[in-house]
Amino acid sequence: MNIRRLVNTTILIFSLTAGIGAAVGLLVLGVSGSVWQSIMGIMVVAGFVGSMMSLEFSIYALLFLGLVEGIYKTMSPSFFTLIVKDIQLTFIVVRFLYISLRDRDFSWFNQTISAPFVLFTAYTTAMITAPSTHSIRLALAGWRTWILWIPIYYPAYVCLNGRAGHLRLLKFVCYTSVPVAAYGIYQSIMGYEHLAGIPELAEAARWYVGRATSILNSPPLFANFSAIAAFLSLGLVMYYKQLKQRIFFLAVAMLAIGGMMSSGTRGAFLGFIVGMVVFVLLLRRRAFMIVIIAFAVLVSLRWILPTVAETGTDRIREHVSVKTVATRLRIPFQRGWDHLNKYPLGYGLATGSGSGRIFGELRGRSLERGYIKPVENEIARALTEMGLPGFIFWAWMLGVLIAKAIRAARGAPDDRDHYIFSAMVASMISMMVQLLIGGALYDAASGIYFWIFAAILARVLDDRTRKRDAELKAATQTQEDDAVATMPAGG
Repeated sequence: MNIRRLVNTTILIFSLTAGIGAAVGLLVLGVSGSVWQSIMGIMVVAGFVGSMMSLEFSIYALLFLGLVEGIYKTMSPSFFTLIVKDIQLTFIVVRFLYISLRDRDFSWFNQTISAPFVLFTAYTTAMITAPSTHSIRLALAGWRTWILWIPIYYPAYVCLNGRAGHLRLLKFVCYTSVPVAAYGIYQSIMGYEHLAGIPELAEAARWYVGRATSILNSPPLFANFSAIAAFLSLGLVMYYKQLKQRIFFLAVAMLAIGGMMSSGTRGAFLGFIVGMVVFVLLLRRRAFMIVIIAFAVLVSLRWILPTVAETGTDRIREHVSVKTVATRLRIPFQRGWDHLNKYPLGYGLATGSGSGRIFGELRGRSLERGYIKPVENEIARALTEMGLPGFIFWAWMLGVLIAKAIRAARGAPDDRDHYIFSAMVASMISMMVQLLIGGALYDAASGIYFWIFAAILARVLDDRTRKRDAELKAATQTQEDDAVATMPAGG
């Protein structure tokens, strides 16, 4: 009876969603005349209904929107397609706050990360008023890039818990990475002639001169997502014991690495190397993973790099010399330090970079009227835009998240959990390394996973700490009760 009721409820919700979505889609089509905006309207309705049903479903809807934004932003560039992820994120946060108010449960806020979250958000909000930006719209766009995905931390902390939830997330990333990486590799080998019938996509692809983008906005986003998928797949190789599952996820990891290399993105490559070192150092069974890595390197050098990722590999080889990397890091840091000396409290949001393509003209005018140079390095950009106070809050926030993540992975009592947690930490470290070259924490295709992984691992660590404290308290109480029971009568 319960199963029948569940099926009927599911059919009812699906029918309601389809009906409302179709109505909204037709309305948007009639107003804008854009099929793509009509499709986006339907997806927003689905996201809204999904957020009413399940927070976890709505988070996956947001991840899906981030994964395909390269298609809908290119086909129908507009303010609506720019903020569609913001709309979905708002649904999630509103639903989350409603549940907290209904249950009168705000325990999720009682954690060490909340202090730097609040201070960083408050400071960046105050920096919106800085006159140096010369545009309130540009300042809001810059503010958005700094704090966009912070709100997803708390819903992920609450609903993405338990081994089953962790595995669903990892498999979602790994499974979706297969067609994404395969298509990127196809672009690298065959070119973009197959997009001739879709001028918008063909023009966007040609802009990157042969570098693979797959279905994402740019080669760096494709590379970052592929790197995350590779780490998580390797974690699942260690998680599962059956040979066929290990072979499958190893193949997924190899495919993802091929996709990353086909993009020709040096930041993702360097981040992946550092993340892999951290991954190996964290693991309890390093010998097995070293054998897997050696096999992967052998296959890559023999088949993948010379064939499916030749163009991207040549570009990475050309741009990752010690001299090139040193220069690439020195110039942004030097600019950031100079800006900090001139403006210790920050020059203003979006004056370094990072306001989004739709505000490119505004940003250009702001830089022309200002006294600073653009900075393509998130650390130097933080010093430039927010000064020393904002940088301290930002570094404090990231430092707490990384420290808790490492502790969660190291202290996992179950080896299987330890492997997938270590893969999450490696992904986070990989993204942190990429902050030295550009923005890596606010894009929807990969940066959002940093905050979700941080939330998952923080919840794991907090649950473990609470369990240990409860056991210690129970043991202490037992000892006290035993002492009272053995006390002589009248004593």
